[in-house]
Amino acid sequence: MKVYLAVTSLAYFTHAKPEDIYSLCSYHYTDKDKALTAYIPKWKDFILDSGIFTYLNGKESKGIDWDKYVDNYAEYVKTNKIKNYVEVDIDKILNLAEVERLRKRLEKKVGWQSMPVWHLGRGYDKWLEICHDYSYICFGAFITDGLKESKYKKIPKFIADARNRKCDVHGLGMTHFNWLKKLKFFSVDSSSWCSGVRYGAVSKFDKDRIHIFPRPANKRFKDYKKVGYHNLNEWTKFIKYADEIL
Repeated sequence: MKVYLAVTSLAYFTHAKPEDIYSLCSYHYTDKDKALTAYIPKWKDFILDSGIFTYLNGKESKGIDWDKYVDNYAEYVKTNKIKNYVEVDIDKILNLAEVERLRKRLEKKVGWQSMPVWHLGRGYDKWLEICHDYSYICFGAFITDGLKESKYKKIPKFIADARNRKCDVHGLGMTHFNWLKKLKFFSVDSSSWCSGVRYGAVSKFDKDRIHIFPRPANKRFKDYKKVGYHNLNEWTKFIKYADEIL
């Protein structure tokens, strides 16, 4: 299994080997950061997210010309020759027919397929449809749909559907260690590696998972950069483990 680290900047990668790291970046960040863009071919592998998560609460989405957004996104993907790029899955803002229209527009301008994102509201038939039509797709029900853990036991059927059609599945925002061995995604991604800086927590790889230890109450780290470097190193170990074992 490929474990991609969600990356928003290069702040903690000066002491890391990009060729050891699977990276998932948002167009929201890469479009504004030439250094991030320059790093794209250096990663072990790379997925570009469409950057629309920022707009899903509805406020920022008002007044957006989505055709223009798609055109700019397509130009960036094509210019930088990004193989794996996620569709503009704004189901919560537009209806599915419009999302599919935008997907066709995006792919026509890029010249190769995107990674469609299945959400709960699309229904099972749409899952089977994208499994048939695409070689690499996203299961996007964890973060944006709030899929309950009690429903996770149904996911292996979805992955089997895809595998039977020679389609790989990426679990967006999924690094629930108790479930990774059971679900057998082709790839997943996580932003938990940078929790040391975000929430004051230390990551530690041990055997088959990452343990995250919160910072003791009423204490502060003297050097958050060192914590960030440490956490990245531990997650890099987990990437290697997942590559070989999961």
